[in-house]
Amino acid sequence: MRKLYLSISMSLDGFACGPDGELDWIMVDDPELSELMAEQLRGIDAMIFGHTAYRELAGYWVDGPTEKPVDREHTRLMNSITKLVLSRGEPELHWAPARRIGADLHAEITELKAQPGKDIAVFAGAETARALASCVDEYRLLVYPLRLGAGRPVFTERPERLELLGSREFAASGVVQLRYRPVR
Repeated sequence: MRKLYLSISMSLDGFACGPDGELDWIMVDDPELSELMAEQLRGIDAMIFGHTAYRELAGYWVDGPTEKPVDREHTRLMNSITKLVLSRGEPELHWAPARRIGADLHAEITELKAQPGKDIAVFAGAETARALASCVDEYRLLVYPLRLGAGRPVFTERPERLELLGSREFAASGVVQLRYRPVR
């Protein structure tokens, strides 16, 4: 059975972006962190986005960075992996391969997880992360060494007990990855 994991960048005080949607603080020069992202992309064959994150990321990744080999790999993978766009409407899905999900989210995720293939990842969007919380098998939190003070919180719903699976430090950036699984 495939696993659904949430990999999200967050500030030390729990925000996924600043008050005006700022994400510039996640752009750090850390080769080990870039390699982690490549590893995660190699290990999935589908990723879930909210429609806003999908639209914003499409503008970046369609002609993504190509300066370094790892940049070229990120761009190639981001453009080849299936994008599942969480939306109640019918958004235009120009960044392919892509399809809409969300009519019956829990049933759709259960069906996706039962299909053969690699894991499924949720990479972007605090609202999407919250919408999928009951379906998440693992949390991979990238905690950046800063406090934003305000912004969109990653978690706002009910408490959930988690079990630590591991942690990893990235010395060049000061980022720490914390991996947890829900205790259900």
